[in-house]
Amino acid sequence: VYNNERKRAIRKEIPITFMMVDIDYFKQYNDTYGHLEGDEALVKVAATLKNTFCRAGDFVFRLGGEEFGILLADSSKDNSIMLASKLLRNISDLEIEHKNSSVDKNLSISIGICSIVPLINDEENYLIKCADEALYRAKESGRNRYSVN
Repeated sequence: VYNNERKRAIRKEIPITFMMVDIDYFKQYNDTYGHLEGDEALVKVAATLKNTFCRAGDFVFRLGGEEFGILLADSSKDNSIMLASKLLRNISDLEIEHKNSSVDKNLSISIGICSIVPLINDEENYLIKCADEALYRAKESGRNRYSVN
């Protein structure tokens, strides 16, 4: 999906966005509540992601562990920021207790966003690397937020 959507964005000269989402302090969540509760939290977060990003050109998938990826075809930077803000609210609205988080009393997420109109000579994985760097900055600046590259 990634390669096909990237090529389409290059061909049509339209923006494409990749978001990398990480559940804040998920190891502490599992240590506090157990892995069964951790699995339940993952299912709830995944369902919220799927319900938040529901256009035909939105692709939500698990990257591994507590990380998810979101690929938005033909989505501008401003639209992607609006959707990231909505996702933060939707996760907060779940009110999943996380008493050992240093960020919030409830489970929270951090999001790295990269939104570009790709060029044919761009590195193939540039979008993913760019979102990963933004996620790192979101975590470094306090978590429970998004950062945009």
